[in-house]
Amino acid sequence: MNIVIGEAVKRDMSQVKVLLVDDDEGMHEMMRLFLGKTEFALVSATNAPDALVMINSDPPDILVTDAMMPGESGFSLIEKMKACACTAEIPVILWTILENPNGSVLDASGKADILVNKPFYRSDILDSLKKAKLMIRPRTTPNDVTIYLGS
Repeated sequence: MNIVIGEAVKRDMSQVKVLLVDDDEGMHEMMRLFLGKTEFALVSATNAPDALVMINSDPPDILVTDAMMPGESGFSLIEKMKACACTAEIPVILWTILENPNGSVLDASGKADILVNKPFYRSDILDSLKKAKLMIRPRTTPNDVTIYLGS
C-alpha cells in the first residue's frame, strides 16, 4: 500500500523563470535584450546572497550565474543551492571568462549542468537555456513524502 502526501507541482512551461546572478549590470541588460520575446522570463540578482534569498522564497526554473563575483562566487552559490533538496534539481548554467580547455571549470563547480564561456553570442545563451529547459523536473514542496507500507 502506498500513501502519497502532496504531489508534484505542475508548472506552466509557456514561461520559464530564469534567475540571472551577475555583478555586472550590463549582463542583466544584455540578457533582457536577448530574452525579449522568448519563452524565458528573466529575474535578476547582482550577488549570491540576494540570489539565495530569491531561490529559497520563489525558486526559478533555471539558474544562470557568473562564476566569479565579488564576495561569494557563483561556485559557492551553486553548491549551496544544490545542497538543499528542494532546490537541488534546478538546472544551472554557469558562465565564465575563465579558460576551459578540458572542462576544468565545470569540474571545479561540480554542480553546474551547462557551461558557457564568455564572450558568447545570443544563440549560445538561447541554446543553453533550451537545453536547461529540458532538464526541468516537476517540483515538490518540502513536506511532500511518499510512504510505502508493507511489501
